[in-house]
Amino acid sequence: MRIITIAQQKGGVGKTTSTVNISAAIASRGLRVLAVDCDPQGSMTLALGTDPNEVEMTIGDAMLSGLPVPTQPTQVPNLDLCPASRLLADTETLLVPKTGRERFMARALEDVRGEYDWVVIDSPPSLGLITINAMVASQYLFVPVTPALLSAAGLRDLLQTVEEVRQGGLNPKLLLGGIFVTFADNRTVAAKRTEGELREDLGELVMQTTISRRIAHEYAAQAGLPVVVAEPSSVAAQEYRALVEEVMQRASK
Repeated sequence: MRIITIAQQKGGVGKTTSTVNISAAIASRGLRVLAVDCDPQGSMTLALGTDPNEVEMTIGDAMLSGLPVPTQPTQVPNLDLCPASRLLADTETLLVPKTGRERFMARALEDVRGEYDWVVIDSPPSLGLITINAMVASQYLFVPVTPALLSAAGLRDLLQTVEEVRQGGLNPKLLLGGIFVTFADNRTVAAKRTEGELREDLGELVMQTTISRRIAHEYAAQAGLPVVVAEPSSVAAQEYRALVEEVMQRASK
């Protein structure tokens, strides 16, 4: 079972949209996928057709109480969801006094090993205990950034956290799978320059596929479906399918 986390402590970078579409695009290949929403805002849960206000159990229940990981089917074939709600906000607080508090998610996800080919985790926009748990549970981390200076600069803290997770022995096998650019607008010189600088600074860490701003994302959101399902022939869907090709190649190394 391959486990990857999509993480970025800065909000508004397309993290959840990317997690939803990466999950759906992998599932479209006939692979069994579990999308785990670890954000108390429940944005991915909502994007996959479930009202977070109606969610009774989250990954937090499995982490803290030893209950089975709650999963439910989505409208996308081969794609299941572990939903989130505001209840997840309490999980981080309850983890603080626990021994081995960084490993609770890894233990919980062991229960679904054999049921899924891929687990894709949408982490909250922070570097707190839930995000650390997601990193410890994962083999690979993928990071979305926008072609804006603040987003690129915010990578430093995240990359430092990855090193702390590895060097501190929490998950020595965690690898940074790649960084991908979202919300690109090639019409602006500033965006082109910033993306170019990012690629120059980080080299092969930056994935070849760029996710651009497209109206198809809005249409898909209104339909409550990933763009790769709602608008499969759109440029937006083609970009995410290309991104998933890279994700799967990098996560197989």
